[in-house]
This record gives sequence, structure tokens and C-alpha cells, in this order.
Amino acid sequence: MEKQGKRGMALLAMTALLGLQLLGWQPPATAADKNVSIGFAGPLTGLSSASGTSMLNAVKMAVDEINGAEMRLGSDRLVLKLQVQDDKSNPRIAEIAARYFVRNDTAGVVGIFNSAVAVSSSAIYQKAGIPHFAISGTRRFTQQGHDSAFRIAAYDEQRAAVLASYVAQELHKSRVAIVHDDSVFGRDYKEKFESAFTKLGGKIVSVNSVNATTYDFNDILKAIRVGKADAVFFGGLASQSAMLAQNMYRLGIEAQLVTAASLVGPIFLQTAGPGAEGTVSIMPGAHQRKSKQLDAFEKNYLQRYNVAPGAYSAVAYDQVQVLAAAIVRAGSANPRKVTAALHAIKYNGLTGTISFDAHGDLRDVSFSTYQVRNSVWTMYKQYHVGMGN
Repeated sequence: MEKQGKRGMALLAMTALLGLQLLGWQPPATAADKNVSIGFAGPLTGLSSASGTSMLNAVKMAVDEINGAEMRLGSDRLVLKLQVQDDKSNPRIAEIAARYFVRNDTAGVVGIFNSAVAVSSSAIYQKAGIPHFAISGTRRFTQQGHDSAFRIAAYDEQRAAVLASYVAQELHKSRVAIVHDDSVFGRDYKEKFESAFTKLGGKIVSVNSVNATTYDFNDILKAIRVGKADAVFFGGLASQSAMLAQNMYRLGIEAQLVTAASLVGPIFLQTAGPGAEGTVSIMPGAHQRKSKQLDAFEKNYLQRYNVAPGAYSAVAYDQVQVLAAAIVRAGSANPRKVTAALHAIKYNGLTGTISFDAHGDLRDVSFSTYQVRNSVWTMYKQYHVGMGN
């Protein structure tokens, strides 16, 4: 009798469920994973590989944290799937990588590092509506009319003006020799620094261009020594900056080295050796060495990779975090909807408050000047540009 009673109750329940379905009711869907593809495009081989690798490491950290945070798209759990492309700092390869991400329905791309790469690949992302983030310093990246282009970093004019002011007003140098590589980054930085420094009353005693892959600065430095420059401004890559510092020390050139590249970290100190002393560089982000959030990130990075993060690791981490926040805000992985959400977002990241203007540049740009003193990178001053605009 007991078994017959249970069977009867089950039959009644099934009959009731069938009746509800006939009336249009559907049982609630079980929560599922919503897999969303995002891309990383950056230099993992070549002269900028150290920067690219440190950024990719941070991106992987951010993806893992987001996937463990139970972020939701409706009732589904957001799960980011990372795809990686090595653009080798080459504009043509970057365009191939961009087309790969378009074919693979990518919701957004992070990590784009070099200026020429950022400019060349941006049109491909724009046509597909894919939001893409670049470190590129050239203003042109966000001045092409592409609403899907975003930058979480200062651009050339902002950084060059600060460095020129530091050289003229803090270091009290009046005679500067400029050396720059022949890349978009190097040429742009040369122009912006020269303009800013001369407006402050300084004199540019010489300008020399080098190949973006060279480590031979001997002839240029010998001429600089004869010209008696009291500072050398270098618009080029981090790896070249270390060799330039070495050569200046070897040739007994006492002029102060000021670099466009963000060198802050142990690699430059180890590579340049005693030639690193006095070198001036810029570090992106707000409240360097003071934010508990940033300190925790650096400790976790060191524990995971057994090396300190690079100058742009925190920026790359923020790129992923703000992209994920925009996906949730949009309620969709559709790249055009994510782009629209990014233009409306305000996000507190490791590097500061992230909010974009109509061009895709930060409304509040934060960075700091650093100088090597007694073989240690020492922060001099924090800067905020465009706050509240």
C-alpha cells in the first residue's frame, strides 16, 4: 500500500507539471557557465618580450581571479577564455593577430604594447567593433575616430612634458642631447620632449636617430661627450636604455640619462649595473608603493612567477578587470555592447580610477617619476593629469 501511495503521488506531480507546461510555464534553467573569449596581443619575443611577458603574466592572474569570483551574466557564471597571440612588435603580424581574434568571436583584446602595432591593427578591431586596449604612447592611436580603442596609460605629450619639467626644474639641466630610435614611439617622443624642454628655456644640443634594434651607441656618445650635454634624453626601448646606460658609464659620460621607456624594476638595475645610477624614468599608475591593493598584487605576482612585476603589469591587469566589468555591465559578450559599456564605466583599479573620454583616453591619468639613487629606484613625485575632465 505504501509503494502504491508513493507511485500515486509521483503520478500526480508529473500530471501537474505537464499541465503547467501546456499553459506555457517552463521550469527555471539551471545556472551554467557562460564562456567568453578575450584576447591578449603583445610582444612575447623580440626586444620588447620582457614587457610583453610581464603583461601576459598579469593578464593570466586577472583572468583566474575573475573566473573564481562568480561574476554573472544573467543567471550564468562568467568564465573568461584567454587566447594569446605574439605580435613580435611587428605591425604586419599584429594585423594577422587582429584578424585571428575577429574570426574567433573575441569580446575584447588587451595588452597591445608598441605604438606602430597599436595604430596599424586598430582599424581591424574597429571594423569588427571589438574593444581593444593599448599601452601605446602615441596620441594617434586614440585620434583615429575609433570608438573601440582604449588606453589605460598616459600618452606622449603628457609624459614628455613631465620629463622635460623634471630635467629643467628639478635636475636643473639646461643642455640636453636627444637620442631616439626610428620607431613611431621614438619619433613621437623626441618631438614632444624637444618642444616641451625648449619652451622651458632649455637647449637641445644634438639630435641623433638610431635603429630600433641597435645596441651600438659608441659614435653617438663620443659626439655627445664632445658637445658637453648635461643630460641625455632617450626615446627608445627598455633593453636599449640599459645598454645606453652601460655605454655612457664606460665612456665616462657624466650626463644624466632620462628615458621615455618605463624602466622601473630590477631588470634595468641588473643589466645597466653602475651605469644605472641617476637614471630617470616614469612609472604608470596612481599611489605607487602606497596602495594596499597594489602591494597585494605585487606580492601575489612575485609568489606566482618568482619575479617582480614589470612597469605595465598592473596596467594589463586593470585592462582585463575593466573589460570584465564592462561585459557584466552590458549583460552581453557582444563586442559592440561591451564597447558602449566601457565608454560609460567608472572603475577603481590598481592604477587609479578608470573612466574614458570620448576618444578612449583616461579622464584621470596617473603616473610617477622615479630616479635611481644609491642603486635603488626612488619615487620622486606622483602626477595626475586631466582629473575630472
